[in-house]
Amino acid sequence: MSALDTDRFVSLLRDELGLDLSAADLDTPFDALAGWDSVLLLRLLGVAEPLTGRRAPMIEVLEANDLRGVHAALSR
Repeated sequence: MSALDTDRFVSLLRDELGLDLSAADLDTPFDALAGWDSVLLLRLLGVAEPLTGRRAPMIEVLEANDLRGVHAALSR
């Protein structure tokens, strides 16, 4: 199992999803996040789960209002 710290999470968003984001953008609500859609969430989970070695806690991920919430759910 691998830790998914903030820097690594932001790198995933940039490198795997093609989003030009910084750590400060993690607090932006999804509806205000340029280029965000639910398909990207599925892609993110598909990349993050193998890195963490476990399935994402879907209820927590779906309840998240922003990427910081998704990151917190994936980091538990």
